[in-house]
Amino acid sequence: MIKNILVLLVLISSGLLAMGHTINYDDKFNEEEQQEINSNLIDRLSDINLKSFVFQEKNGKNIPVKKVKRNSKVVYINRVINSSSSLKRDIVVKNPIPNGTEYVKGSAICQGICTISYSTDGGRTLVKKEDSRVNFIEFYFKNIPAQKEFRMGFRAVVK
Repeated sequence: MIKNILVLLVLISSGLLAMGHTINYDDKFNEEEQQEINSNLIDRLSDINLKSFVFQEKNGKNIPVKKVKRNSKVVYINRVINSSSSLKRDIVVKNPIPNGTEYVKGSAICQGICTISYSTDGGRTLVKKEDSRVNFIEFYFKNIPAQKEFRMGFRAVVK
């Protein structure tokens, strides 16, 4: 449902940008309805927390990153946490590969039930198959049960 609402909001905003060239919707805009859509979206996401961490692999251990040298491998880990008492649906974590790093093919993982999509154009086009030029990863959770946490991550090399 959240994913659908996000798509709807994107479609609404793109329609607003084209107002000068299409029908004038000003007289049809219901401000209370828009506030309700925004409020419902905020309520659905308010109990979802995302935390991100960066580690450097040294001697088989993940050490928190302070400084890294070129050609060092780093591990990016995200934690998505549903701190509410209800199931959350259609949660999408969009993760660009940081500038100055190169994604390590085959390294994206997801703890729990999640599908992973990849992009070579900054997230505009998503596919299920990896490419050596991946610069954006999307993790999709159909459901996140109440009071549950899932981790996802990938490796990259500092350039």
